[in-house]
Amino acid sequence: MIKGIYQAARSLNNHTRNLERIANNLSNINTIGFKREGMFVEVLNQYGNPEIRTPVDLRQGNLTQTGNPLNLAIAGEGYFVCESNGQYELTRNGNFLISDDGFLIDQSGRRVQGKNGGINLLNYTINQELSLSINENGEIRIGDEIVDTLLIAQNDEKFNQLGSMGLRYDDLSEIQNLDKDNNFKIMQGYLEESNVNPIEEMEFMIRISKDYETSYRIIQSLDDSIQKANEIGKV
Repeated sequence: MIKGIYQAARSLNNHTRNLERIANNLSNINTIGFKREGMFVEVLNQYGNPEIRTPVDLRQGNLTQTGNPLNLAIAGEGYFVCESNGQYELTRNGNFLISDDGFLIDQSGRRVQGKNGGINLLNYTINQELSLSINENGEIRIGDEIVDTLLIAQNDEKFNQLGSMGLRYDDLSEIQNLDKDNNFKIMQGYLEESNVNPIEEMEFMIRISKDYETSYRIIQSLDDSIQKANEIGKV
């Protein structure tokens, strides 16, 4: 009976985590490049011990045309690489800006990385008559001058465990090793929307809420049974 309470409580804990995950997905419906994080799944590792994993939905979000030359979207596989204080982060959010010192940066001020390091567009800001163009392969031109090529990292197994918004590296060589396949096209003047479907998330929330209530009732029922058994034992 005690074992039954333990199992029900464990199930209750997983349902709570899943509800938190759904809430997080819904709060990121309007976050550019956000990838839906799936429900917690309990698996056995190589030692036979249970582990909780959260799969990430890597499906492409809708691409919205903005006309802003600093807005970039990846059609296909891959992630932009941004750097700050020697730490590198992968992202699908291509809502970029130009810093005061001319570097291409994300909304948090991290420098977008090209194959030669941080991408500097100072000449573009100085001479507004020059055009900024980025082709499908990520090659960046200011007028006729080739500045750099975007560093695009391919899918990493860590995304299945760490989540779509929190994958970071301390070693650039790890990311460069991911820069192998060209299963993508860079779309200048576009942004990728979140791939969260609010209707699906609400359906998951209703279903998991019902499962949560069931687990809670099981615990209450088993607890009542234990109390009655103790009372009978005292007679």
